[in-house]
Amino acid sequence: MMLILSLGFLACLILKEILCILCFTLFFLVYLDYRFKDKRIWVLFILFSLLSCILVYPKEVQQQDTYKITEIKKGYYIGKNRGSKILIQTDLDLSFQDEVKVKNIEPIHTDDNFTLFSFTRYNENKNIRFKTNSVEIIHKSTSFKSRLYNYLKSKPNSSIVLSLYYGIHDESIDEIYTMLGYGYMSAYYIVLHVLKRKWDETRIRRILLVFSVLFGHFFVFTLSLTRFILYQLSTLLFTSKPNQIAFTILCFGMIYPNQVLSISFVCPLLLQLVSYFCTEHKWIVKKMVLLGLMFIYFKKVNLISLFFFNIFRKLYGLIFLFGFIVQDLINLKLPDLTIHYAPRILFIVLFIIFYIQCLKHFQWKYLWICIVPFLEIYCNPFFQVYTLNIGQADCSIIVEPFHKSVVMIDCGQNLYRDNVERIIMPFLENKNIHAIDTLILTHDDFDHNGGYDSLKEKIEIKEVIEDSNQSVHVDYPFYLLLSERESKDTNDSSLISYFTYDHLTYLFMGDASKQIEKQLMATYDLKADVIKVGHHGSNTSSDPDFLDSLDCKVALISCGYKNKYGHPSVETLKTLETLHINTLCTSDCGSIAMYSLFHFSFVVTNDGMFGIIWT
Repeated sequence: MMLILSLGFLACLILKEILCILCFTLFFLVYLDYRFKDKRIWVLFILFSLLSCILVYPKEVQQQDTYKITEIKKGYYIGKNRGSKILIQTDLDLSFQDEVKVKNIEPIHTDDNFTLFSFTRYNENKNIRFKTNSVEIIHKSTSFKSRLYNYLKSKPNSSIVLSLYYGIHDESIDEIYTMLGYGYMSAYYIVLHVLKRKWDETRIRRILLVFSVLFGHFFVFTLSLTRFILYQLSTLLFTSKPNQIAFTILCFGMIYPNQVLSISFVCPLLLQLVSYFCTEHKWIVKKMVLLGLMFIYFKKVNLISLFFFNIFRKLYGLIFLFGFIVQDLINLKLPDLTIHYAPRILFIVLFIIFYIQCLKHFQWKYLWICIVPFLEIYCNPFFQVYTLNIGQADCSIIVEPFHKSVVMIDCGQNLYRDNVERIIMPFLENKNIHAIDTLILTHDDFDHNGGYDSLKEKIEIKEVIEDSNQSVHVDYPFYLLLSERESKDTNDSSLISYFTYDHLTYLFMGDASKQIEKQLMATYDLKADVIKVGHHGSNTSSDPDFLDSLDCKVALISCGYKNKYGHPSVETLKTLETLHINTLCTSDCGSIAMYSLFHFSFVVTNDGMFGIIWT
């Protein structure tokens, strides 16, 4: 009973929205009445439901002037003062419990893209929404925790020690172990297995529980460590496995209501439920659960890591125990046998159904879920147009249904980040795009073609187009307009792409100016449902008469957040608003995706906006 109530409480926390929680509560109460016929259970779950509403209700926290360092990550620190947290980016050498004064606070913003990790969203789930790079040290801590960190940081193998004990991860460790926190857990069970041969197991567990709390106090209370401590406490309080799991869920949910969907909590929970409820083929079910979770959370899975999970987990536990003397972790870097796949709603729904059915009774036919990734990838009937969010640069990807063809328009770079390595290639891998049929480089500017040399080394590019007289070899109308033109600079020499699919017409302008727009009006009778606005929304482009003649429904703008050029210009935005053209800007909404199937077309943005395009 308690397990069912705790799962209901967990569902309320996941739903987050108060109205959704109330609707779920009504349906769940009906289920509880049917299952238990006990009104006291009703009352108990109503209390849990109300508690979840309180926990997830957004709380406005006043930003403070001073903070104490509570977390240290690779490249940044987390400061805390009462309920307020802030992300600190500084070159200062800070330690735990140092007190700092902060200035110039601003919201956290990153260039977010579909299927890729969002640093902004990651911090929002931890109630961290602001950052600063201007700090002043008020007081250097002399606490034992601070001195211990400084001592370990000075050791020759500091990168290993910091990765193992503080979560400042070394890249040589596979992320499945670092994210799940299996170092401490594996070390715990190794020690427990050795000591219980001579002493009472219950007594050993109590001692190790105290040690776990002390370890978290002097090092870091990670999500995985907190969950593990709660579970070990539950084994001392309850003899029933369901009650142990229920206790862990309830306590973790109360402590971290916004983190209940973290992989550090979800993965151990699902595996525990398999261990208890599944009566046959547990090994296969656990591997399938791990496979699904790796795809859902990481968009990839290393098959070596998956199938030898238990071996590497124990090895990692041994290294954790002897981390102070381990000099190198290079041998723990697993061979790269990685499958990339970014699940969509179909896979997630089928995975949930598969999991529930396997808890009841495993059947071999459930393994058909393994073919879903291939069906989703190569049987996708939608025409897809992606505008990536790569800062003050351009990159768009056009995918024909069933992966028949892939066209990329530009692969721009930034001076402060390798867009190809950090965004473009991970996106292509997650979409299982292994070759680009045609790469159109609109013109010779770093923010448009700067990534070409890097891109061609990482993926097959069958054809590169840099001239308007060349043809794009696809099975739908695709034209490069105005091959003969009068251009005064490289921007005006931009290749202009004009293509149609599913009765929806697209016009991509590159960096062409108003002068070129006027030449287009004089040469063609153009209509376009979607326009990729010229020159990142600069006022040198987007002539009102030109936009009005196109009769556009959607305008796309690719530009960097708070860029030094002031793109998009106020003038351009006002023009688009006056003409009632819906405008989407990557600096505001992240990457943009447009899908079409026959006469049905819609747009989705990375920040969650959805809209139907009527043609």
